[in-house]
Amino acid sequence: CLCYCNFLAQSIGLETLPSQVLSGEQLDTFTENELDEATPRATVFYRVSPKNKLSIVKSLQRTGHIVGMTGDGVNDGVALKKADIGIAMGKNGTDVCKEAADMILVDDDFYTIIAAIEEGKSIFYNIRNFVTFQLSTSIAALSLIALSTILDIPNPLNAMQILWINIIMDGPPAQSLGVEPVEEDVVKQKARDTKEPMITKKLILNVLLSALFIIGGTLWVFQKEVTQFFATYSRTRLLE
Repeated sequence: CLCYCNFLAQSIGLETLPSQVLSGEQLDTFTENELDEATPRATVFYRVSPKNKLSIVKSLQRTGHIVGMTGDGVNDGVALKKADIGIAMGKNGTDVCKEAADMILVDDDFYTIIAAIEEGKSIFYNIRNFVTFQLSTSIAALSLIALSTILDIPNPLNAMQILWINIIMDGPPAQSLGVEPVEEDVVKQKARDTKEPMITKKLILNVLLSALFIIGGTLWVFQKEVTQFFATYSRTRLLE
């Protein structure tokens, strides 16, 4: 049975060592600590009972892994419910399995899972890019108004310009960021920490740097144009 499991694993592209293949009988003899040491290293489990499946899921979760499990039978229901992402087969799966799962593969194709992961990461990264862009422009506009008030200088942006920025300049670019295609190797990238918030310290730093560049560029252009305007106006008055 062990040789057959190794053969099946190799036929689907899994490189396994004898120490990475565990049976249900072996799992029954492990203590909790031994199980936590063995499951992250294992690549193949065979002849496992519903109890073994549940213990594998719990062990991986204890060691900090995000667990996804696929199943189609009644005996998979408990482990599917416990897993972070329970995936049931839509065509051949039982009703109990489907009710316990978080996601149902209507085509029973495992490649659909990869497509779902890719789409989920794409949505997350696009939302983060959208938030970065919106915060950068908003902070820059508010900072320009605040600086002009504090320093008692002419406001670089009037009400119409602010309205133009919010409707025309922010809208279409932000929408395009929301539907930007994801990188091809996004699935192979390291999974992010599930406890990591949407707005991280790195994102805030990028927002502040972008806003600083916008503020500096706007003030430079404004000062340059104001100087030229007054010079032209003064020459015109002199000629008159």
